[in-house]
Amino acid sequence: MKLLSAHYLLRQAGRSFRRFPLALLSAATATVLAIILVETEDEPSNKFPFINAMLCAALGISLYFCAAVYAEKRKIGATAKNLLRLLVTVLLVALYFSLPGSETTHNTSLPYIRFAIYSITSHLLVAFLPFVADKNENGFWNYNKLLFIRFWTAALYSAVLYIGLACAIGALRLLFDVDVPDRLLFEIFICIAGVFSTWFFLSGIPTDLQQLNHDTSYPRGLKIFAQYMLLPLLVLYLAILYVYGGKIVLLWDWPRGIVSYLIMCVSVLGILTLLLLHPYGHAARNTWIKRFTKAYYVILIPLLALLFIAIGMRLSDYGITINRYIILLTGVWLAIVCLYFVAGKTNIKFIPVSLAVMLLLMSFGPWGMFSLSEKSQVNRLETILLEAKILSPEHKINHETIWVTDSLLTDSLPTFYSLNPQLNENILNDSLHNEVMSILDYLDDHHGFASIRGWYKQDVDSLVQLANRKVKKRWYRKDEGEIYMRTLGLKHEYRQTDKNADTYFSFNAMQPDVTDIRGYDYMTTFDLSEYRKEDRSRTFSIDSVTYTLSYSFKLTDSLNLTYGQTRASFNIAQLLSKIIAERAREKEQLLSLPQMSLYKSTADFDIKIELHSASLEGTGDTVKVNSLGGAIFFKKK
Repeated sequence: MKLLSAHYLLRQAGRSFRRFPLALLSAATATVLAIILVETEDEPSNKFPFINAMLCAALGISLYFCAAVYAEKRKIGATAKNLLRLLVTVLLVALYFSLPGSETTHNTSLPYIRFAIYSITSHLLVAFLPFVADKNENGFWNYNKLLFIRFWTAALYSAVLYIGLACAIGALRLLFDVDVPDRLLFEIFICIAGVFSTWFFLSGIPTDLQQLNHDTSYPRGLKIFAQYMLLPLLVLYLAILYVYGGKIVLLWDWPRGIVSYLIMCVSVLGILTLLLLHPYGHAARNTWIKRFTKAYYVILIPLLALLFIAIGMRLSDYGITINRYIILLTGVWLAIVCLYFVAGKTNIKFIPVSLAVMLLLMSFGPWGMFSLSEKSQVNRLETILLEAKILSPEHKINHETIWVTDSLLTDSLPTFYSLNPQLNENILNDSLHNEVMSILDYLDDHHGFASIRGWYKQDVDSLVQLANRKVKKRWYRKDEGEIYMRTLGLKHEYRQTDKNADTYFSFNAMQPDVTDIRGYDYMTTFDLSEYRKEDRSRTFSIDSVTYTLSYSFKLTDSLNLTYGQTRASFNIAQLLSKIIAERAREKEQLLSLPQMSLYKSTADFDIKIELHSASLEGTGDTVKVNSLGGAIFFKKK
């Protein structure tokens, strides 16, 4: 076998660049911008222009590739080809300005959510647009087979190259003590994933796509993979879902929310499996494939009914979110696909075309997933706050927490401080409190707070920006959702609403660096735990007399000290029960030593026990103690 020469590789690379110049320039641009973002990660500057430009450039890879392949397949002229490129460029510019910016949120992950939807749509366009007008399905299937195999081949070569370079850098570090920053490895990964893998992928795309219509050399390995690996897994998953559906019918147990995701994933897995097997079904010995295909779409219909019931319950209880919108949209699409194939239609192009059209229509406008989900959650929040009178009819927060600006201007990490915080804390019950927290966290993660900023007297956005102006590390920056909730006069904490769920409490005493034993003759410490038998008691000696401090770790029992014939019982149950009743919502609490002290007298000593720490666990109405730590003081009489 003749090895490939460097000249040949360069010639192939040049040919690929001449065929797909804008796709490769987009890949290079996205790569450069990604590296800039890595290098400036710790700088507290506005990253949105770079992030949005990087994401639009990444979208340009698939869109410019799609335009080039479509132009080659349709054999359109140079003028039409340039107009097509211009159309893609205008679309990318429009997308850039539609992505969230710093005026909407400080959460730099928001643009990636929209990018994911646009990226799926653009890749679906790549899958069908060049062959959308062809009646021959064979060319369409071969084209997508080519893209599928080429993608995984490029991924394999890229992975091997990256692992090899990473090992080389590791060797330099170990053998020559070369100081190579960790982020260099990430930047190498970006270069390989962005430029090398794209170039490698494009170099394997044939120039004559028309000949794919006549290619009947279907890979045997692909059939084996789909028939003997994917198909058995699909049948197994379908059986599990049907058994779960039977359980719902027999026990009248409402479906759990996660079943929607499972049905969606299994349905997509089944469609992918059938698409991989599609051309093999034309052979006389494989007629079972066509029968199974139609049966599969019939089998899906009851599961889709279950999906709609599950997602309908979530929508009714918690409103629309992007995830629920996507599940509902996918369910509708799957129902349309099922009806299409059950009706006897067989054109597999319908699958990517219908999904792309649906995603495209639902990605913008007031009916789109982003606008509708934001409006739904803001309406839920508005209703809760209006009914609780935290939000006035004029849509202004009552008893808003006013922050002291000086607390944000410190040289160290800024703190949000208020003279009168949490004035609305006891208005909402635990369930509504958790709903408010969930909605604000959702808005922070997916939409930003532009739609509710007008409710606040203060410019909360500028306060967050002021607090984060000098904070370099991203994970040290103030969380917007937390600040918006605290400004409502509410604590940003989850509250346990399930009485049967486990609840954990941890109480600690404020201890000085040095223990003051004035007034006492002896002092020793103890650390008791229920987890090991030997840790359930503490034995020590005073003047050759053995003392044992023991505890049963039941909240109703006492802490017992025994020596000789003497037994002193400390009513720790009353102390802990009082602390739990007063401070149970604050699962971790720092208390003063007098609050954590117990006293007892015997014939020989005045005894004081200081509890320095206590860990408890509650299940339903039962509370048990897991550990106790502290000190015991003795004063001779």
